Amino acid sequence: MNGEEPEGPPPTYTPWLVVRATPSDMGRRPVPAGTPFWASPDITVTPSDPWGRVTAGDEVLVSVTVQNLGYAPASGVRARFWWADPSAGISPTLATVIGASDRTSIAAGQAETLPCTTLWTPQFVNGGHECLIVEVSCLGDPLTSTFRPDLDRHVGQRNVTVLAGEGEPHPMTLKLANPFSEEAPTTLYVRSFRLSSPHRLIGFGLHVHPIDALIHLQDRTLTDPFAALGIRTGPAEPMTGLQVGGLDIADVLGGGFGEEAQRLLRERRDHDTDFGTPAAETTLPAAGVAMVPVTVGLGGTGGQALIHRLTQVTDGVDVGGYTVVSLPG
Repeated sequence: MNGEEPEGPPPTYTPWLVVRATPSDMGRRPVPAGTPFWASPDITVTPSDPWGRVTAGDEVLVSVTVQNLGYAPASGVRARFWWADPSAGISPTLATVIGASDRTSIAAGQAETLPCTTLWTPQFVNGGHECLIVEVSCLGDPLTSTFRPDLDRHVGQRNVTVLAGEGEPHPMTLKLANPFSEEAPTTLYVRSFRLSSPHRLIGFGLHVHPIDALIHLQDRTLTDPFAALGIRTGPAEPMTGLQVGGLDIADVLGGGFGEEAQRLLRERRDHDTDFGTPAAETTLPAAGVAMVPVTVGLGGTGGQALIHRLTQVTDGVDVGGYTVVSLPG
């Protein structure tokens, strides 16, 4: 991060709520270009296995952990929860409400976990993949940019699929939504990583769940734990174990964002960031949606996991993404 810009809250005696985008996130917004802001480690689903996987058709509890990094207590904090089909760029019109939490207070410098009062039943829709979106707010620290975790620390998004290291290659369809009110060139980029011995993460007592250590393997807070466990990370050959088809413009439009959100998004435009290998390209109509087929194979050999980070870049802005983790067989 740029050392000239603060990473955390301003020194004011107010609440300062944060739903982290990454393990090292202190609430700085907008997030720097290239940050996988769509895989919040603060959104959890229970019951689940050690890798965060749930069984489609079973009722599960969705929760969010919220930090108050301000110098004043936050009263009446409430979280609202949505789910959506696998999407890189998600707009509110593509999501379905799950419910909300009860209101609670969070003391200054503390964190609380807010469970949704309505249970969620994941379905075998789109191969069982769904995205979760959470928004939190309180009277003294309100939401500013709905559905935009890159612009607003009150918003969390978790666009993640974890695949077992056995069985057939797994197909899915990913949605890309144009957040702008005019047509814009859109590219889906892929960056793949390898991580050795992921099983060593289970039971180690990390500050994040094992699956979040895989998703955010480049986060600076994981350098020492990985070294202690003898875990090696590195890039994989582009498109290893991954097939991406062509983009098809959908008939249904997703609905764009307001003028202020669009202005802030354009301020995040960065043509110098390396997002990986271009896998599919199109020009999306204003507030339009495209569908792209993705097939993921098994994990790497020698006990390695493969992590595929798919990033949607529209008009030079990384507007969202999706992460697929393929565990070793």
